[in-house]
Amino acid sequence: MPPEQLQIINKTKVLDYYFVQPLEYATTKKIKGYLVLGLASLCNHAEDPNYYVEWIEDEVGAWSHLIAKKDIKNGEEVTLFYTNINEYPDVEAFV
Repeated sequence: MPPEQLQIINKTKVLDYYFVQPLEYATTKKIKGYLVLGLASLCNHAEDPNYYVEWIEDEVGAWSHLIAKKDIKNGEEVTLFYTNINEYPDVEAFV
């Protein structure tokens, strides 16, 4: 989603489900938003997650790769750290 449209999206429940690229946010507040479908959308929040998202952008589009921080046991939940980065009080701590 283009930066101009995020102001509209932020007024809806979609706000809870879109992602931004943290490195992009660190350099500019005018960021694009991404709706991530597939496995990344099934991960739950955790303060100490066992996965993180690596962003890859190519000629087709942006891809979110889930990268494990440690070995994940069979049956263990996959977790990510969720935040609404626009409201995060210390973006440097997130990035």
